[in-house]
Amino acid sequence: MAAARPLPDAALVTITIQPGGFLSAGDANKILGPLDSVSFRNTAGFPVNIIFTNTLTSMTNLAQGASSGAQGGSTPLMVTVNYKIQNYNGGRQTGGPYSVQFGIGPLPISIQSLDTNPDPIAIPNGGQIAFDADVEYDIAWTINNAPANVWSGQTGTVSAGQNTPLTALAGANSKTVTYAISVPTKQTRGGGTVSIGN
Repeated sequence: MAAARPLPDAALVTITIQPGGFLSAGDANKILGPLDSVSFRNTAGFPVNIIFTNTLTSMTNLAQGASSGAQGGSTPLMVTVNYKIQNYNGGRQTGGPYSVQFGIGPLPISIQSLDTNPDPIAIPNGGQIAFDADVEYDIAWTINNAPANVWSGQTGTVSAGQNTPLTALAGANSKTVTYAISVPTKQTRGGGTVSIGN
């Protein structure tokens, strides 16, 4: 009988917002355990807003020099969240999108009437995305305008409803990929951008 796997550590990871309101490469796309928590330390030189796309609660007016409370950790999370940083004084975006992957879980992307949300997005190297679409769409992936196979399980369609997560292949690490979606029976198009580990 195999030994039981140890429970994951419930670590608190602090992400430092750099002067000017952006993150260092080491903080931009974090992979954490499902019980880990994240907090933010603001050294931007001005108060900031941290706007999350899913799961975690956005923060408004994190003062210069202040640290936020911990988010995550109370129950296991198996999801990727995106966020952007805004200058509180005027709401101008200074950094992002950035990502935090808790455990092994995808970043959810909604497609409604060819509108993808969120967009643009970021995931860590080897991270996951999962589409939830209103109808079936054709999808084509590119890197630098050239067709690309960048996901395990990649097909040429996104099904209506919740789709199986796609995991970024090693060849997509540290790259920005784009996708175009279309409705097979109509001459309409949409799309989005995924930054992988950048």
